[in-house]
Amino acid sequence: MKIIFLIIGMIVIGFSGTAFACLCDEWTMEQKINQAEVIFSGTVNEDPWKFSEGHSATSFDVQIVWKGADSFPLIQNGHVTVVTAQTSTACGVNFIKDKEYLIYAKIDGNNLQTTICDGSGFLDGKGEDINILDEGIGSTHHFIDARKVKGTVIECGGPGLTSKEQCEYDKMIRQVILPLGIAAPIVGVSIFLIWRKRK
Repeated sequence: MKIIFLIIGMIVIGFSGTAFACLCDEWTMEQKINQAEVIFSGTVNEDPWKFSEGHSATSFDVQIVWKGADSFPLIQNGHVTVVTAQTSTACGVNFIKDKEYLIYAKIDGNNLQTTICDGSGFLDGKGEDINILDEGIGSTHHFIDARKVKGTVIECGGPGLTSKEQCEYDKMIRQVILPLGIAAPIVGVSIFLIWRKRK
């Protein structure tokens, strides 16, 4: 009798695991890109926390944005919160602090939501996706840590995450606009004095 109950229990557990497993449609890369409202790569900067019943969230330091910077401008700050289901059986992504991920997400207010079915997962092993994203749509924002590049060619002028575009703009201001702004009045005064002497 005990053996019968044991067999029945194993069968029930087996069916339960199958019934509640995450099942994803096989999407092409084009479908993943089209259905995602935001696509970016980034590093988890803290341990996930409970967001709502059945869902957890974590914060990302953004590295590269391929899609969604205009429709979700918060990502342009270099930091974003991503929400997912708490368990993999509910198609949640297993977020681990300090790990890098490629995220395909939908916009939900001030946050992003994603699942493993969307294509989100560890950045390592997503080389083919990255190549297609780079060649197909190209990145719109590329973030770097100013603390790691201080003193090099890219001089952002301050700590923290800064977009590559902002760094280039700041560099142009410091290296071109400011020197011209300082030199122009000096040159102008010099020319004026020379002209007065000759007069």
